Amino acid sequence: MGHHVRVISSSDRKREEAIDHLGANDYLVSSDSTRMQEVADSLDYIIDTVPVFHPLESYLSLLKLDGKLILMGAINTPLQFVSPMVMLRRKTITGSFIGSMKETEGNAGILEGEGTEIND
Repeated sequence: MGHHVRVISSSDRKREEAIDHLGANDYLVSSDSTRMQEVADSLDYIIDTVPVFHPLESYLSLLKLDGKLILMGAINTPLQFVSPMVMLRRKTITGSFIGSMKETEGNAGILEGEGTEIND
């Protein structure tokens, strides 16, 4: 799709797969606070595929004004985040169950023409 794709993961162990096999342009370890700070307020979208509870604030801080956090992994616990972080920067949290190929392509289609970031 011609986007700059950055994979965000909790450890460095998926770096080779993300860059060499999936074609990501960049890889970010979410526990690396220096790199997370460097990327803050720079992403248009994050596609979050983590299917278990995880804090959203560190990902929300990466989004630009009007950025979108798209949840694709079903989480069975209530979402927790600091609401001013969303409201003051006009960020959106949205999501969809991953279903058919048509639904997945539809979700990817909304990103066409925008910067795309993948969170794994």
